Amino acid sequence: MKKVGIRLALAAATLLTSLGVQAGVLRSTVTFDPVDTSGLFFPPALVYGDEFYQSAFGRTMWFDPASNSPTGQFGDLVGAIQTGPCADLVCPVNNATNYVSLVNDAFLAFGMADGFTFSVKSLDASFIGTGDPVAATPAYLALQGVRGGQSLTAYYALTGLDGNGNLNFSTINTGVFGDYEFDTVYAFAYVCKDSSCQAFSTNQAQFALDNINVEHVPEPASLALVGMAGLAWMGARRRRATAA
Repeated sequence: MKKVGIRLALAAATLLTSLGVQAGVLRSTVTFDPVDTSGLFFPPALVYGDEFYQSAFGRTMWFDPASNSPTGQFGDLVGAIQTGPCADLVCPVNNATNYVSLVNDAFLAFGMADGFTFSVKSLDASFIGTGDPVAATPAYLALQGVRGGQSLTAYYALTGLDGNGNLNFSTINTGVFGDYEFDTVYAFAYVCKDSSCQAFSTNQAQFALDNINVEHVPEPASLALVGMAGLAWMGARRRRATAA
């Protein structure tokens, strides 16, 4: 069931069909209150190799925090399950309940233990600062959904400091990304400085997540995420058929 043995492939994809809305939609909100930490080595800290669990749709959802650093290795600190401010970082202040923090360019992979597909409709997210000056848009949260070997990635701006100099959670509605169901979703961040944004190269692409709203539509339409190579193959096949 471990999903973190792969490196993220930030591949572009083309959407061909959308997910139809049907009766009997299942919905759950993952709040991390409480959270099953039996799979953690040093709770509430999260290290590369940990796995923790939550309930969604009456099923078990797994969460794997991991490092995507070229030098990352099992046991590296990648975050925490926490409440309130951070000791050495600038964390969001407007959440009195548990949330998941991801630090040091970490990512969070999650999915259903039984392979049940799901979509992510919305979530609460915040940038986590290091104490350095924070830009108006300090980072982008990236969500990459994977199903059947194909993927879709969407990007969402995270807000900077408020008038009191604090970072805060804000609710992100995922839009078109939320219209598709996946086997696994990866969350990671791009930190923005000097007019450029980078992931997995600065140890400062840090973020926090809470209140992940997931949904499942019974017998959804097939997810059609076809890469450009697939489109080229179909075009070549069509030309051969016409020539014949």
